[in-house]
Amino acid sequence: MAGTTSRTSTSRTAIHEGDRHLRRAATRFGEEFRLIRLRTGVSQAAVARAIGVDRATICRMEAGRPAVSDRTRARAAAVLGADFRLGVYPDAAPLIHDAAHARLVEALLRLRHPTWRVKVEAPVPGTGRRSTDLRLDRGNETVLFEVETHVHALEAIIREGEDKRSAVAADAAAGRHVHVILVLPPTRHHRTLVAAHPGTIEAAFPASTADIRRALTSADVRWPGDGILWLGAGNRPNERPAPPSESNRLAPAERQVGPQEPAVTAARPATTRSASYANARTIPWRAAKARVARSTRLTPPPIRRRSAKDAS
Repeated sequence: MAGTTSRTSTSRTAIHEGDRHLRRAATRFGEEFRLIRLRTGVSQAAVARAIGVDRATICRMEAGRPAVSDRTRARAAAVLGADFRLGVYPDAAPLIHDAAHARLVEALLRLRHPTWRVKVEAPVPGTGRRSTDLRLDRGNETVLFEVETHVHALEAIIREGEDKRSAVAADAAAGRHVHVILVLPPTRHHRTLVAAHPGTIEAAFPASTADIRRALTSADVRWPGDGILWLGAGNRPNERPAPPSESNRLAPAERQVGPQEPAVTAARPATTRSASYANARTIPWRAAKARVARSTRLTPPPIRRRSAKDAS
């Protein structure tokens, strides 16, 4: 029930914010389009005739009505020699995350020492609805965690972390230290990305995963600074992989008998069954079938020719 309520609240927020952005963008487009049209001396009727719509459509577009289609806006802008562009700009934290992101946040919460005060999706001061995935506070230290399941642009991640740090530090008391931690799952993509930019990583994230984990799980260890925390969703960072199971230690011939291998490798010692049956199990079934057929075949009596004496 709680999950359904959360999804309903998220849907309402997304619909409300999306419609608000659409109305604002449509209003801004109408105002800019009208200014360009008046500056070029073109009437609304002329624009309407050029793109095959009625004049009322151009009036609604300039009034900022969101119902006017993007195709009509693009064609009207082309008549005036203007460009029509659609853009998406990150301004706030997403309302939903993928399941891998949620598992990483849960693993991070399990690692923290109780002395850290935690806040999930902590808002970042300033304009917009920005937030950080996880914020920890203890003493005069604040740690901002940015959880990424798949990094596409490392420079953008670093720049966003610096912006959030500056906003939080400007709103905090004097003498408070604000750190930024990038949480990454140890995938091949992330390992390759980090290995390809050693200088950038050393400058932006100098603290090691071991030092970060020690400060995160301890009550009195000072925070080492900015860094990358390698963290899997199901295990702890720097944890060695589990040893192979007993079945994985077996040799291939002991684990499975292939279809082309002799059947003798799968034969069991005959204890209560007859020797002939055991012998049949240790050879291919076609040969066993032929052997049984030969052993049970009845030999007919020899045919004797009738002589003239017998005939008389």
